[in-house]
Amino acid sequence: MKLSADIRKWRVLVKVDLKQAATEFGELTAEDASRFVDALGVDYMVKVISQLGTDAAAECMQPLSPKVRDQIIEGLPAEKAANLREILSYAPGTVGALMAKEFFSIPVDATIREATEYLQSLPQERKGAISYIYAVDKNRRLEGVLQMRDLLLHKPGTKIQEIVRSPVLQVETGMPQLYAAQVLQKHHYLGMPVVDREQRLVGVVRADNVIKIFRREADDDIARLIGTSPDEMKTTSIRRIIFARLPWFFVSIASGLLCAAISGIFQNSIGTIVTLFLFVPIVLGLSESTGVQGATIMVRNIAVGKTTFKNLGLLLLREAVVGVSIGIACGVIVGFLASYWQGSAILGVALASSMTVAIMFSALIGLLMPLLFMELKIDPTLATGPLVLAICDIQTLFVYFTLSIAIMR
Repeated sequence: MKLSADIRKWRVLVKVDLKQAATEFGELTAEDASRFVDALGVDYMVKVISQLGTDAAAECMQPLSPKVRDQIIEGLPAEKAANLREILSYAPGTVGALMAKEFFSIPVDATIREATEYLQSLPQERKGAISYIYAVDKNRRLEGVLQMRDLLLHKPGTKIQEIVRSPVLQVETGMPQLYAAQVLQKHHYLGMPVVDREQRLVGVVRADNVIKIFRREADDDIARLIGTSPDEMKTTSIRRIIFARLPWFFVSIASGLLCAAISGIFQNSIGTIVTLFLFVPIVLGLSESTGVQGATIMVRNIAVGKTTFKNLGLLLLREAVVGVSIGIACGVIVGFLASYWQGSAILGVALASSMTVAIMFSALIGLLMPLLFMELKIDPTLATGPLVLAICDIQTLFVYFTLSIAIMR
């Protein structure tokens, strides 16, 4: 019943805001998208896709199975079908899968008169999309860029190569979409050319897609931070949600068993200083907070492109100092209160020392794990959730018991 209502709403949205309808369809799960097509029919989807630009059309078709995609593409005009096949051939998350094929290129050795005549010959619906005009050589390699006003400010006989701006900031089809979004945001461009491995111009990334990329990245980061899958943000299926969350609970179970094993190692010694157990929740809570904070800050710096050796070195030094300072401050406070409460100065010293070291290690773990994941080509965001908590818990208990017992003896 709910699916029927969603389909009716989507059909209304198609009439009101076609591009937004394409975006919402592209965010469906593969299962829901398949149900939509079954209910609407392939012919209806062909009609919708034919009205969209190639980037929006590819986005709309992203959740569909290869078989359904082929059925829709077969109903499209030959040129658009070929363009969509090219875009959909790139891996999701790459610039190639995001680019639009509607762009304007002219030979670099043409004149302004020839360029103007070419633009005037274009269909009316394409003229509204002009932002930049790209100059290419005979092999379609990008030579430079110019804007519409450049055609008005120079004489008709002027060669394009005399007024073209070069070099041009560009991205390759295999690059991450987030990188392209960051460049567009930084330079405030309306679009950016996309080239293939041979540096031939094959498409353009539009600025209006940047917000979608940042929103999608934010959704993915939030999902991984809380220990689930980004797909959960799109589905209402209880079964899918359960299977998305279960793996991270297994991580928590495993870390809990390891923590129990560590406690077992020290059980003979702990028998004489049971008081240490009273402060385990405080130590673990402070250590976990420090680790997650460090990991989140590092992932944020990676996301905004601050990954140079100089920036990372300063960040590591800063966070290490912060971790030590927080560890000392928290350790002294808890140690003082513990010694006053239990009437044992040596207990206060043990707590202060062990907490300082454990919190310092957690800060370093939080900072270094995202870097390790990035080096291993794994999403660094995974290092900000249950995984960093589990590792911080394990090292904290080990350091806490080992150092405290050694001091108290």
